[in-house]
Amino acid sequence: MVLWEEYRAVHPEGYGYSRFCNLFREVERRLSPTMRQEHPAGDKVFVDCSGKKIMIVDRATGVVRHAEIFVPVLGASNYTYAEASWTQTLPDWIEAHVRMSGSLAGCPVSSSLTI
Repeated sequence: MVLWEEYRAVHPEGYGYSRFCNLFREVERRLSPTMRQEHPAGDKVFVDCSGKKIMIVDRATGVVRHAEIFVPVLGASNYTYAEASWTQTLPDWIEAHVRMSGSLAGCPVSSSLTI
């Protein structure tokens, strides 16, 4: 509705609302819903837990525990690091970041956290 109102403000004798909507839907079908983002090398790492847990079985006792999957991705290269931790609590979260930084042999300028 807002787009049509803006259109009519510029073109007072233009298409009616229903015709505008039909034409807009045709254009919308041809558009790709992706957005390319450029990230300079070393600028960002995007971190989150996968949301799915994995089962880990202690071979000696048979006890099953579920672990979180910590997954950071470097913005420029899409290089991915992953590791399992028992929880998403702050100590596990910080330790995972420390191990990630050691594995990457450095630290990006900023981190984008998704929770």
